[in-house]
Amino acid sequence: MTEATPRRTDEHNLRQAISEVLEQIYAIEYSMGLFYRKGNDRDLARASDDLHDMRVAVDRLGAIIAAADDAADPRSKVAETVG
Repeated sequence: MTEATPRRTDEHNLRQAISEVLEQIYAIEYSMGLFYRKGNDRDLARASDDLHDMRVAVDRLGAIIAAADDAADPRSKVAETVG
C-alpha cells in the first residue's frame, strides 16, 4: 500500500499551486502580446480574466504557504495545547 505522506502531499500541492501561478502569468503575457499586436479589445478582456485567475492562484499559494508556516511554527503548537 503506497499511501502519500503528509509531507509529499504538501509538496505536491505547493508545486501544483506554483505551476498554476506560472501558467496564469504566461496566459497574461500571451494575451497582452496579442492585444499590443492587434489592438483587439477581446484580447485585453482575456488578459484581464487571466489576471483575475492569477490572483486566485496566488491567494491559494499564499494559503498553502501560511498553513505550512503555521504547522512548522512550534509556538503555534504550544498555543494550541495551552489554549
